[in-house]
Amino acid sequence: MPRQAIQNHATALQVPYLLHFTRIENLSSILGHGLYPRARVAELGAAPVVNDQYRWDGHTDSSSLSIGFPNCQMLYRYRMADEASEWAILVINPAVLWVKECAFCRHNAADGRISSQQLTDLTTPEAFIGMFEEIEGLEARSDQKLKPFDPTDVQGEVLVFDVIEPSLIYAVVFQTEAARDRYADHTGERKVYIHPNSKGMFATRNYVRKFS
Repeated sequence: MPRQAIQNHATALQVPYLLHFTRIENLSSILGHGLYPRARVAELGAAPVVNDQYRWDGHTDSSSLSIGFPNCQMLYRYRMADEASEWAILVINPAVLWVKECAFCRHNAADGRISSQQLTDLTTPEAFIGMFEEIEGLEARSDQKLKPFDPTDVQGEVLVFDVIEPSLIYAVVFQTEAARDRYADHTGERKVYIHPNSKGMFATRNYVRKFS
């Protein structure tokens, strides 16, 4: 079974969690109703604050998740585009990899090397395993000091074609204590963490893996 193979490989890699960053204004809805693909948010009657107005990968029927560390390049770009914005990072059960319909992208899903492929080819165990292989043109995994569960390309992502229920979101990373306190009624019993700007999950993976 393909999903069993994906679970086996994720377990062997000791994938600790998946991550999704979002504007903090979306947090109460997500924690209450789940993480919905943009194409389905109308079911909630919600108007989320979106990052990518154009969604160049074409998959508005999916949500983008990272493995082990956020896509720091994209997060930095969005933060710099609106420096007054606040962000939160959702920490999500890795079981999503095998219990939901997923596509495994070794680069950003909008990258031509990914978008030119048939979607069915991205849903296989081989596509998942390919996220952790050496990639020509990128620094070697050993030189990047990557964990076994780190995709080789920091922009590698998982597209999830389903709602991710609140029960699968088990922690939230905030930028400030004030933000944590404002959303305490929504986070409930979930673990919460504070990672100041440019540290932890809000730093670059390169810095964290090499120097932390």
